[in-house]
Amino acid sequence: MVECFNKIILVSLCDKFSTEVGKTLSQSLDMMFCNAKDLEEYELIDKDTLKKVCSKDYFDKREKSVVKHIASFEDVLVSINYDYLMHNIQILKKNSLIVFLNLSKEYVKQNGNIIDVIDYENRVEILKNISVLNVDIDLVDVNIVCEKIISQLGGIL
Repeated sequence: MVECFNKIILVSLCDKFSTEVGKTLSQSLDMMFCNAKDLEEYELIDKDTLKKVCSKDYFDKREKSVVKHIASFEDVLVSINYDYLMHNIQILKKNSLIVFLNLSKEYVKQNGNIIDVIDYENRVEILKNISVLNVDIDLVDVNIVCEKIISQLGGIL
């Protein structure tokens, strides 16, 4: 059971799908929406150039700064990818309801990235264990998925 949360973290093994669901769900729940990857790129301006001209330590500190900024948000739904969540789980899990959208391996293979496909079973297991709410996606329809999430949130909200 969730004690207290002020944000929802939405993760799947297909970033595009998580973002689409996040935008629609945030409107239904009257919450702000934030895509963690987009915010990181915006706040770090030109991530590739920053990596070239700065040390890895500097870049990691800047990235942590962005994550702490996201963690400070309230009443927000954050769409995030697997790697970014795992790299920053200790910061992001506080006061967050983590929702895992469990897509089929076939869907991830067609729409996700190759690393998520190769490590699919392991990543699904990890996400199931760290998420408060696991939503199995049978029909990849954003509106149906949002309704399913809202229904599963039930008494949590």
